[in-house]
Order: sequence, then C-alpha cells, then structure tokens
Amino acid sequence: MSKNLSWKVLSEETIIKDPWIDLRASTCLLPNGLTISPFYVNHLPNFAVVVAVTPDPERKVVLVRQYRHGAGKVLLELPAGCIEAGEEPEIAAARELLEETGYKAEKMEYLFQLAPNATNCTSYAQCYLAWDVMRVGDIHLDETESLEVVVLESDKVRRLMQEGGFEQAVHVAALYRAMERVGL
Repeated sequence: MSKNLSWKVLSEETIIKDPWIDLRASTCLLPNGLTISPFYVNHLPNFAVVVAVTPDPERKVVLVRQYRHGAGKVLLELPAGCIEAGEEPEIAAARELLEETGYKAEKMEYLFQLAPNATNCTSYAQCYLAWDVMRVGDIHLDETESLEVVVLESDKVRRLMQEGGFEQAVHVAALYRAMERVGL
C-alpha cells in the first residue's frame, strides 16, 4: 500500500491577481502533521510549446528570439504561448506558431505534457511537434510581444543544445523529444 503524501489545504487567500499573476497563499497540513503557512502558489494558465520543422530534406527548425525579463536577456526559444480558456491545446499550439512565426504545420503531433515548476506553479506545458511547416504569412504579435524569427539547420540546433544555447528547460526537453521523433 502506498503512503499518503498529499498535503491538505486548510485555507487559501488570493494575494494578487491580474492578467500576469494569480498568486495565492495557502495554509497546508502535511502528512506528518506539520502546518505550513503561508505556502505560495501561482495559478497560471497552461501553455503550448512548438518544435516546428520544415519539410525534408532540409529539416530546419523554426525558432524565435525574444527578451525574457525574468532572465534579464534575449533568449533563443521555441514558439510558445498561453492556451486560452476553453481552447484545445493543439489549436493553441498551431495558433501560437502562426502568430509568432507566420508558419503553418502540415501536421501537429503531441509530444508530452510537462510541469515547468510543480513546486509552486499550477501551469503545464503542452508540447507539440509541428511537421513540414511552411511560411504562409506575416507574424501577428500581441502588443506586449517583440521577437525575431530564426530558422536554423538541425545540426546548428543540436550544437546549440550541447553548448547551452537554449535556457528554457521545457524548450530543451521538447527539442530532445522532437530530435528523437524526427531524427534531427
């Protein structure tokens, strides 16, 4: 029989809630009888992450460069963004790819779901592989977005991964899984 390791939430209070954050403070009872108060959890929406590859024989990877204030610098990343309320994750992934890069996929393949910070954040990353992407239009960014589209040869992407050229952990995991699937 498995030991019950779950915490029991005794109370919860919203500390701050706006479009960017939904921070709540909980009072929690641990299985060993200890009470923790406050324990902060950020309730954020799930988001989609897309590894977009062009058709054979090139199999280039479509990426974006954008400033990330938490890291304080511009990062090379995969196209990604929030899944809207009621939106299917695959639809969100395709939408984000099109909005951020102007590329559309021939086929979307679900890779996996990851919790980027299960300790104190509720969001999950829904990761997809976008097969045989083609540029079909211009980018259409939200007013708070500013980015640059970068298309790289797969060997350059592999080299950057080995050298630490990607810093977002979810993006690195999605790239490794896509490399397995596509043979990049």
